[in-house]
Amino acid sequence: MTTQQRRAQIIETLEARGQVLVEGLALEFGVSLVTIRKDLSELEARGLLHRTHGGASWAHRSLFNPSFREKAYLQQAEKQAIARVTLELIEEGDSLILDAGSTTHALARAMKKRFRHLHVITNSVPIALELSETSWELLLLGGSVRHHSQALIGPATVRALEPYHVDKAILSATGASVAHGLTTPNDLEAQSKRAMIRAASQVIGIVDSSKLGRVTLASFAALSDLSCLVTDWNAAPDTLETLRGIKLIVAPLE
Repeated sequence: MTTQQRRAQIIETLEARGQVLVEGLALEFGVSLVTIRKDLSELEARGLLHRTHGGASWAHRSLFNPSFREKAYLQQAEKQAIARVTLELIEEGDSLILDAGSTTHALARAMKKRFRHLHVITNSVPIALELSETSWELLLLGGSVRHHSQALIGPATVRALEPYHVDKAILSATGASVAHGLTTPNDLEAQSKRAMIRAASQVIGIVDSSKLGRVTLASFAALSDLSCLVTDWNAAPDTLETLRGIKLIVAPLE
């Protein structure tokens, strides 16, 4: 595991737990206390967490929560590569659902430069703001705001999706494995993602390589539900081997 990947997972652990301890992280990642302290100091310097006695907790200093901000920062090259490849799976005039996540946000930014007209439904506040600059048909779903991801979730989100049918749903995840499929740490977010899948003719999963082989709380799609899964060149060969049997696209480093 690279330093970047470890720090991304520290942020995801904070997302799930709200606080972390240095000793617990050192055991979890199999590294020294000194290494974890360096990780926390670097993340604190970026305004993404508060150091506490023996650990860390969330910081709240930006328009978007620290989780979203940090995820947008980490694996930038990988997410941009995934976005470039995913663009080739979209056609002018398509109707799309984009769920909330830093990888789908990277895709939204890339889409603005490629397409003149799309129909986009999203439950992501950052993506809606990003695409509000376009003249596309854009629908922001209602619901309760999940603080860590700036996603709109809950029964209102699920109900809002019921009248719609789109060409493609493009969904991110915090974990992707053969046994459990695509997963997320929040059950209400998983329910919203399942509703997006029901509303789409095709489902495209986009996950950076740090998510492969990981499992979080709630499953929302089996890998067999996907038209394809897009990841990046940093995926370990043995991990890719476990994914044989699905359509897998590995984005190259540009």
